[in-house]
Amino acid sequence: MARKTTRSIVAGPLVVLTALGGLSTATHAAGLHTNVALTPPLDGTIIRTQWRYTRLFNDPTLLDREVHLSVQPITFVHGLTADLALIGTVPIIHRKIEFGSGATKTDTGIGDIPLLAKYRFYANDKPQQTTRWAVIGGAELPTFDDPFSSESFDPIIGTVWTHQRLDWWIDWDVLYKVNTAGGIAGDDELRADAAASLTLLSGESETLGPWTLYAIGEINTKYITDGSAQVFASPGIQLFTSRWVVEAGVQLPIYQDMKSPRLETDFTFVLSVRIVF
Repeated sequence: MARKTTRSIVAGPLVVLTALGGLSTATHAAGLHTNVALTPPLDGTIIRTQWRYTRLFNDPTLLDREVHLSVQPITFVHGLTADLALIGTVPIIHRKIEFGSGATKTDTGIGDIPLLAKYRFYANDKPQQTTRWAVIGGAELPTFDDPFSSESFDPIIGTVWTHQRLDWWIDWDVLYKVNTAGGIAGDDELRADAAASLTLLSGESETLGPWTLYAIGEINTKYITDGSAQVFASPGIQLFTSRWVVEAGVQLPIYQDMKSPRLETDFTFVLSVRIVF
């Protein structure tokens, strides 16, 4: 039973990590959970490491589970052209399940690996602003690392739109993942996200060089074809320099309707570092 719950919760952050094309000619881009339509420059590379902690509760089954997920996804993005980027993520997962009986179970492994391409097909650049639109496609490849793998080849398709100005930007995306596994692991997922960011402070120092501090707010939604649905409010903060980004945020549910045996999400905390090469 716990396997399905874990796959459902973990898959979302993995898909959302396709947002990593966000550091290109503009240093301010990419939310913590929402994709961005920018791509790295030709031969540019971005590495993003995250730590995501999620607590799941309100078990509808008699097992009375409480689940603690610690996920460390490492994502690599490389610009093949000015408009095309390749994206891959390796998620390292540690899970602790506490049962109502007092028993505890822990697992550590590697989740399924999304390999994706993002192609920017629209760009409208004006002084101090830009608008971009891109498509994302690929698949989540199975690692066969039970219990963190669906053991199936799962196609992913989506689109993302971005509008940026000097002091603020907005993004939205829609992504669909087809789970080709049978049984309880075979539910598809539809995600839709929107993010808005605003400059709080900016300056320059000998240590950091030019830097900018942003506040970010996101609405993240997920619908699973078994009828489960979630909506999250996700505030965060980001410190950008010309070569790296440090960011942190929380994801809080504002609506949940999870079908048994799925658990509800109490909260998710995210700490992230991005480095540009």
